[in-house]
Amino acid sequence: MIRRGVVLALGLLLVGCGVPTGGAPSTIPSSDIPYGLAEPSAPSATTEPPDDLPDTSRVYLISPGDVLVPRGRELSGGSRRERLAELLDKLAEGPTPAERDQQLSSALPPEAGLSVGSVRDGVATVRITAPGQAPSGVAGRRSVAQIVLTATSVPGIRAVLLELNGERIEAPLPGGELTTDPLTAADFADVLVPSSPAPPPPEPVEPPVEPAD
Repeated sequence: MIRRGVVLALGLLLVGCGVPTGGAPSTIPSSDIPYGLAEPSAPSATTEPPDDLPDTSRVYLISPGDVLVPRGRELSGGSRRERLAELLDKLAEGPTPAERDQQLSSALPPEAGLSVGSVRDGVATVRITAPGQAPSGVAGRRSVAQIVLTATSVPGIRAVLLELNGERIEAPLPGGELTTDPLTAADFADVLVPSSPAPPPPEPVEPPVEPAD
């Protein structure tokens, strides 16, 4: 059961100084140079280049057969963190009208919010905000599966830690066990495959009739 609990662009000022063309060049005393202009300029800050990664990002929704299925979303973010944040927003929005027509749903409450806390060494901390009571039981396990499978579909994200209303939580696995370990897609492989129906019982086989002597 789940417990309740820019890069800022720097402007560079470019100052143009007029230099007289007549006469021989002369050395300007350092005392006549305004403070700071004789110092070597620091390199300008640059933004981190976008991750050159294939677009495999998906949100995971619940099918009528209680199986999680992926659905593609268009993302505009360039970096891994931006893609993850945008994808989590789209998961929190729930199914599109067309997906609802296909009877796809989400276990996340409509008022729940998802955001990125940190991304380190491929492990993302996902912050969940839920004004009401967080889902528990089967709904809680499904919502955790949706978040983990969605987040790990972003290239470079291999595992997820969860926070609820600012507190680290023990997350439920499909079997109901609680864990504080980073969650991976492999932990939720069972919810991607429909459970096979039990095979019908074998028909009774009549013993062969021995011919009469």
